[in-house]
Amino acid sequence: MAAVQLSERVWALPGGVNGGVIRGDDDRLLLIDPGINETAGKKALKAAREEIGGEVAAILTTHGHADHFGANAAVVKRTGAHVYAPAPDDAVLRYPILQPALLYGGADPLESLRGNFLLAKASPVDCVVAPGPLAVEGVTIEVVDLSGHSPGQVGYLIYDVFFCADVILPESVLEKYRIPYLFGVTDHLAALERAADVAFAKAVPGHGPLLDRLDEAIAINRNLVEAVADTTLELTERPATTEEILAGLLARFGSPAVDAPSFYLLQPTAAAFLAHLHRLERVSHEIRDGRAWWAAI
Repeated sequence: MAAVQLSERVWALPGGVNGGVIRGDDDRLLLIDPGINETAGKKALKAAREEIGGEVAAILTTHGHADHFGANAAVVKRTGAHVYAPAPDDAVLRYPILQPALLYGGADPLESLRGNFLLAKASPVDCVVAPGPLAVEGVTIEVVDLSGHSPGQVGYLIYDVFFCADVILPESVLEKYRIPYLFGVTDHLAALERAADVAFAKAVPGHGPLLDRLDEAIAINRNLVEAVADTTLELTERPATTEEILAGLLARFGSPAVDAPSFYLLQPTAAAFLAHLHRLERVSHEIRDGRAWWAAI
């Protein structure tokens, strides 16, 4: 991956997952989201050392999804870098089995859910970050709460560059998967509003092209969330089970949930939309005949 300089001390590392490098004091480097596995980590480390110059002293993790932190262990092994991560996602970095287990209803996950897209190598966590100011290696960072896509996802605003993680996804990803994975719909909608209020010169999303502005991408992502919520509500006009609602969403949006990873990413997403609507008192919930039933109010 070739580094793209965005400001005097900030570079993006474009790829399947967009990472970043920040030059701190004494040529000590901060690496943001080095990627999914050891190969990605080696590439990020090589770019940081050879194209930018210096040694990686810290890794800033935006959230606890394997494609973003799976390379942490490889980078730490080669550099001794300290890892920064938000709570409660830090628990997933330390115990990666939690990600596929949570998708699988909290149970011991299927072997098909244990690929490197969902199950990363464990990463140490040296510092748990919270929204607000953060100083690392002489660099002043503003940690932005972007929770929703994951329980504790954050963005990092550094020298007018906004690393905004997966709060927005590009149209190409939305078109491919149709319904994006969300842990919490209510929080995600709030995160989109917070992202819209951040002042920056350049934005580096977790996936897709670098952006000069976020308003269009935020609108596209918000509109899709609202469309899924409206469809979920339609599917509860008559009492329906969780399974029926999920099947209805997959059919309505043409989601290609043809294997275990894609299906079990969307099963909790459907539940997240139902929880959001229940919180808004738009649907009722009851357990009857050994099933969970939902009905529009």
